[in-house]
Amino acid sequence: MDAILDWKHDTRAIPEAGLSTTREATADERAAVATAMELLACNRLVARYDISAEAAGRFRLTGTVDVTVRQTCVVTLEEIERRYSAPLDLEFWPAEMLAADADGDIDPLGADREPIEEGRLNVGRIVYEELVSVVDPFPRRDGAKVDWEDKEGAARTHPFAQLARLKRTED
Repeated sequence: MDAILDWKHDTRAIPEAGLSTTREATADERAAVATAMELLACNRLVARYDISAEAAGRFRLTGTVDVTVRQTCVVTLEEIERRYSAPLDLEFWPAEMLAADADGDIDPLGADREPIEEGRLNVGRIVYEELVSVVDPFPRRDGAKVDWEDKEGAARTHPFAQLARLKRTED
């Protein structure tokens, strides 16, 4: 996944007051995202985020990711364009602190925790993971519906009807 969005920040380069930035994916990065997520295309990918330093060598990432993609409607098979947005809210912790806290209490309502890898914050990986979780894998064009009729449903009373018939013939 690192090759898809190689957006990393060196922890030593983050100012004490924090870092506020907007990253827009290049055409190659958008193509890599589209391929990895099996999309027709990724037309736009913009991440707006802030990184702030916290106590004990930790950092907090907050912001949003906005993406516009082309997908295939699962009902009509037409090409459709969809926009998705995902929030970013997590903490980067030194790896040794995460390992030490592995058996500790984790606040289920607290921010997710990610390791600081070799003094860097891998924001690209987080952005990609958020995209995977927010983009609908089975999109439908507005108003598309399946006209389906259950022709066998009337004859079938319940899932165990056949078993009941077998039991009666054995008695």
